[in-house]
Amino acid sequence: MRDQTQIQKKSLKKKLEPWSAYLWMAPTIILVLLFVMMPVVNTFIMAFSEVSRSGLIKDWNNFENFKFVFEQEVFPRVMLNTVVWVIIIVSVCMVLSLALALILNEKFKGRKFVRTVLLLPWATSQFIFACAWRYIFNYEFGNLNALLIQLGIIEENINWLGTANSAFACMTFVGFIVTIPFMTFTLLSGLTAISNDYYEAATIDGAGFWQKLFHITLPLLKPAINVTVVLNTIYVFNSFTIIHTITNGAPANQSGTIMTYMYYLAFSREKSGAAAAISVLGFIVLLTFAIIYMNTQMKEEQ
Repeated sequence: MRDQTQIQKKSLKKKLEPWSAYLWMAPTIILVLLFVMMPVVNTFIMAFSEVSRSGLIKDWNNFENFKFVFEQEVFPRVMLNTVVWVIIIVSVCMVLSLALALILNEKFKGRKFVRTVLLLPWATSQFIFACAWRYIFNYEFGNLNALLIQLGIIEENINWLGTANSAFACMTFVGFIVTIPFMTFTLLSGLTAISNDYYEAATIDGAGFWQKLFHITLPLLKPAINVTVVLNTIYVFNSFTIIHTITNGAPANQSGTIMTYMYYLAFSREKSGAAAAISVLGFIVLLTFAIIYMNTQMKEEQ
């Protein structure tokens, strides 16, 4: 009887073996379907439907929501802000983060302390961080104006958040501070994976810092750079807390991005269908960017 039981167990294991990976992945797949795919599908349905103020989906209205969005006068400015916001933050932070990662990869006293301090802006809640900077930029009692007056740089307070351009510049600066830590540690993890043997061989051959950087570091760091660019493009594109907390798109959505404008349409204008249409546009833009960028990088590697 025991032999038969063991034989049955072995046969059952052989039958389940091809499906074992799927069984282990089943809980994750179920969670992804429930909390990722279903909201995405629902958003696409809302984008092509007439939605009531209470959020109930009514009739199918084809591209009316997209038409409404494109007819808004502020929409081109919002799209331009979004593109500028993403390009400036990702590109500038990439250069600064690479420099910081190279410095932090070297051995010096207090390196652990510097790494910890650098991580604080990223670990802190973005809402609290943005509230602090909103106070710093305040026209009447902000610390920035007080400091500049004490240093003799300005004679009277400057309304940093008074115009769309100045407010957007201030928020971009805050975006730098929030984005740099994550990018730095992502690149630093890639640097630590590079063997010192390459640098020792290059030193013996008489290579200098810049030769090592462009012929060893950057080529071997390319996978980490690719992941960092894609992830941070998505994160920065979807940034909401900083802009919403500091200006909320004021004045008149001129300093807002696609995320704050989507929030404005959904909750201030009660246009859930139009907000869903903007969400679909953002999804298509990010998906297209990710596919093109990764395909280009894969072709270069091949």
